[in-house]
Amino acid sequence: MAPEASATEWLANLSIGYVVMIAAGLTIARLLLYQNQDHLSQSLSELLESLIIAGMLVFLIIRPFFVQAFYIPSASMENTLEGHSAGYSDNRYYAHSIHDHIFVNKMAYRFGPPKRGDIIVFRAPKAADIKHENILIKRVIAVPGDTILVTNGHVYVNGKKLVEPYIRGPMDTNLTGTKYAQNDPYHLGPNEFFVMGDNRNDSNDSRFWGPVARDRIIGKAEFIFWPPSRIRYLY
Repeated sequence: MAPEASATEWLANLSIGYVVMIAAGLTIARLLLYQNQDHLSQSLSELLESLIIAGMLVFLIIRPFFVQAFYIPSASMENTLEGHSAGYSDNRYYAHSIHDHIFVNKMAYRFGPPKRGDIIVFRAPKAADIKHENILIKRVIAVPGDTILVTNGHVYVNGKKLVEPYIRGPMDTNLTGTKYAQNDPYHLGPNEFFVMGDNRNDSNDSRFWGPVARDRIIGKAEFIFWPPSRIRYLY
């Protein structure tokens, strides 16, 4: 998921260096205001102190270890997660751009592995990084020990055909470049997860570059928080 030129995304992805610089600047401003005895200066000083504490809490504790915001730049997870720009995309015309912003729970897998059906955010394997998307979001289709087969437009896990109400339209049976599980069963080893986008015909996923290792998974996508019309929990 690439950066977006918006205020919300800029704030959500501030680097630690920027956070420290901003905190230092606010601290200096607070000290200068604190020296004045008038009521306005004292009120502004207290406000800056609150902003410094809140900012350090969010950017140095909550974001690295608990929750982080991401946005959806492409249509690979539609219709579950919208990520298209206005105009023609994926053979469809869109009157408006919609890029869902989501919260990702980084604590979700501290005490247990991802489950089938979870929507996860992960650091892309080198083989997948063909568009410089170092962070990807996909749905877990198979977990360690499973055998997965993709054939005739359907997905089978351990010999059973998956019922997938979340996918966008039928899967193209003539996709080029697929290497894993396509018409040939693929067995997942320890700590390997097979992931696919809900928009199967426009998704760079495990069919092309293989499973995701457990240590590359950042967290579980839990909640759409922007735009307001799209606010909802993810299942």
